[in-house]
Amino acid sequence: MKAAPREVDSDSRRSRVSAGERQQLIVERVVAAGFMSISELGADLGVSEMTIRRDLDLLTGRGAVIRAHGGAISVAGKKIERVDLIEPGLDERIRRNHAAKVAIGQMAAGLISANQTIAVDIGSTTLCLAQALMGTDVRIFTNSLKIALLLSAGAPRVYLPGGEIRGSEPSVIGSIAQKQLQSFRFDWAFIGAASMDNDGIYDYSLEDTEIKQALVARSHKKVALVDSSKFNSMSVVRICELQALDLLITDKPPNGQFGAELKAARVEILVAGANPP
Repeated sequence: MKAAPREVDSDSRRSRVSAGERQQLIVERVVAAGFMSISELGADLGVSEMTIRRDLDLLTGRGAVIRAHGGAISVAGKKIERVDLIEPGLDERIRRNHAAKVAIGQMAAGLISANQTIAVDIGSTTLCLAQALMGTDVRIFTNSLKIALLLSAGAPRVYLPGGEIRGSEPSVIGSIAQKQLQSFRFDWAFIGAASMDNDGIYDYSLEDTEIKQALVARSHKKVALVDSSKFNSMSVVRICELQALDLLITDKPPNGQFGAELKAARVEILVAGANPP
């Protein structure tokens, strides 16, 4: 009678490295990225998420990484106060730091001249900018249906790209929208973000980020509209590095290492309520 085949652990079948080697690879990937999720590490290393959780518990105990919701943060040279992976609904985001967002939007509107062509990203702070632009003589390209409907009654002139409509806001995304936006040249791009740190600005959605990147690439001046509660934090995907930005409009001046990194990247900073536009 033939013996039953010996059961092999599924992680052993998928990963040929030792536990020590795997943990070293985890640290290297987290340090390189700043943050990696459990699912990303599991897929990258070919092991289960349970194995990654055990490894992260061990590495956290050794001080090699910092555990965060859904993953791990690098301890090497990054001051990350929060990792924001789950996008709240638009109504909730509008309520958060609403007065600061209104002030940021009004200051951003003061930068724009008549007859200019601008790109306005989706988001709660960019929505405040759109409200400040009602009745002005500018051309606005946006992938936000909420912003487009808000401004559709008259001036300014509003243009939407074609593509797939998704999300709770909702927004137009996809390759068709990207290609259409890449056909234009904008005087300004006003970009919202979920978070911001020494390495750049971040957002929750890969699909929305692809549109944001297209707007940044096709604009003469790139402006991040980010309130100070989002400083020294990171989210799912990076939109661009600090060096890609010309201007940050916020409600409080960034300090410490983050402020120094912005200065080194030559990002001009306007503080709403403190600087004239």
